[in-house]
Amino acid sequence: MPDPVPAADLRGRGIAAAVRQRSEQPDISARSVLVTVLGDSVLPVTRTLWLSSLFELATPFGFSERLVRTSMFRLVSEGWVSNERVGRRSRYSLTPLAVRESTDADRRIYADDRSGWDGSWTFAVLDTASMPAPERHRIARHLRWHGFVALGRGLLASPSVTVPSLRELLHLVEPAESVPIGRAELDDLDGLVEAGFFADAFRTDATETAYREFLVRYEPWQSHDLGTAAPLDAYAMRTMMVHEFRRIRLRAADMPQELLPPDWVGKAAFNLAADLYRRLSPPAARALGEILEVDYPATMPRRFGE
Repeated sequence: MPDPVPAADLRGRGIAAAVRQRSEQPDISARSVLVTVLGDSVLPVTRTLWLSSLFELATPFGFSERLVRTSMFRLVSEGWVSNERVGRRSRYSLTPLAVRESTDADRRIYADDRSGWDGSWTFAVLDTASMPAPERHRIARHLRWHGFVALGRGLLASPSVTVPSLRELLHLVEPAESVPIGRAELDDLDGLVEAGFFADAFRTDATETAYREFLVRYEPWQSHDLGTAAPLDAYAMRTMMVHEFRRIRLRAADMPQELLPPDWVGKAAFNLAADLYRRLSPPAARALGEILEVDYPATMPRRFGE
């Protein structure tokens, strides 16, 4: 991972320069940022948008029209969006797959309620004799994106996803073979925690490092008067902040409070993201309302405690 640009230095140059500088880093891809734009800014108000509007939404990140077209072509091929011509204009629509995936992602990105776990795990057995390796890897990749973690060879489990929800997730990827699924508890949970089993399975160290880098990059912005930021700048900063927070949350498996280390740094990162999101949203809404041609809400219900 590249060294983060000092946030304090970027802040002095202004939000627009900070976002553009971050967008140019090799770990940031246009396709991935556009997925964040669609899920965070577009989907709450509409499932369709014109290509011309997408060009405007991509401008603060320095993405060329050619790069936007290429990225959207990939999303069409992946089943995330569909494309249609209306006269001389091109319009994109979010598919049911994108809506379902984004809805699930919202729960993991914008909410921090990890309490009330009953100790049970929902699991899927992928290491079966009839399942080819490419099929197993395809399903595993999809389930990991939804918070599942490998507890053993071919055994993926989640402490938060229910059995009916798992059936829906498998339906989305249409496995060629039947996937055994179920619900169970692990014996001697305290002993497993003490032995570090879950720290290894959940890659806790790597996630902690990513959260600390997020704090280094964005904490200095808390002293900035973000409420008076230019609308397009506020939208760009909110998007990039959510994008980086989103990557951490979606790459890390869902981990209940009972399995988290004491003073988990993820809590501080969540509180920072919530604060910046609330302060950036009102000015960002003005830019988004104009670009998307809708009455855009200044606050988003059910996001970061709103």
